[in-house]
Amino acid sequence: MQMEVRKLTVGYGAAWVLDQVSLQIGAGEFVGIVGCTGCGKTTLLKAMAGLLEVQDGEILLDGENIFSRRFDRAVLRRKVGMVFQYPEYQLFAQTVEKDVGFGLKYSRLSREEKQERVRWALEQMGFSYEEIKDQSPLSLSGGEKRRVAIRILVNKPRLLMLDEPLAGLDPMAREMFLEFLEGLTGQGVSVVMVSHNVDALAQHAARIIGMKQGKIVMDGSCQEVLGDSRALRTIGLLGSEAAQTAELLRANGVLPGSGLPVTYEALRDEIIGALTGEKGENR
Repeated sequence: MQMEVRKLTVGYGAAWVLDQVSLQIGAGEFVGIVGCTGCGKTTLLKAMAGLLEVQDGEILLDGENIFSRRFDRAVLRRKVGMVFQYPEYQLFAQTVEKDVGFGLKYSRLSREEKQERVRWALEQMGFSYEEIKDQSPLSLSGGEKRRVAIRILVNKPRLLMLDEPLAGLDPMAREMFLEFLEGLTGQGVSVVMVSHNVDALAQHAARIIGMKQGKIVMDGSCQEVLGDSRALRTIGLLGSEAAQTAELLRANGVLPGSGLPVTYEALRDEIIGALTGEKGENR
């Protein structure tokens, strides 16, 4: 599955929220989107999910323009899933199985096929189907609720978009959730995640897009984007804590002036290497 956004422009009244935005998402990519509040991140996700009218531009899903009159919107709903912030507030059914299976209510699948699809989705989320299917979703922990709330998985989307999915999660639940998302990319599912948690993206995303005032101003690998604390500050964000620490150490002559590490592990190895004169991978 591939999605391409071409010169997308979205406005509300006289204000432009997205201005000539272009990007590509490939199969199995984990892409993070960062930027200060109001820069257009959520609007971009909604447009890519086909939930907004646009003033100009195209969004191509596997080469087909989703805004074309000839485009089958059922294909978009099947291939693309969006999860809004705090999705667990939308849990409502008596059991986890009924909640996850709600999205299949009007499908043409048989009862047995629906059950197998729910079983598959729960297992993808890291649950035991037999252990959790009859539990109330409201009885689960915060991290468990967040995973169950991604019930869009039951439709087996090839592109999953999430808006601030880490908000409100404790560190352990956050790490489990990110590992869950990484597991999906290993199966060819593309993940696009809006987040203010720069360090989490540094650890898990392969590519970062930075936005400012409705435009994409940064697009590259984690090393390129999150390692550049000065550039991140121009879009209203600080760099990752590891990158900021490395920047201070270099400014005071502790580390050499080569590329900035963006993870704590890389920073640790570089500091030890500077002190011992050895490369981290050779120790």
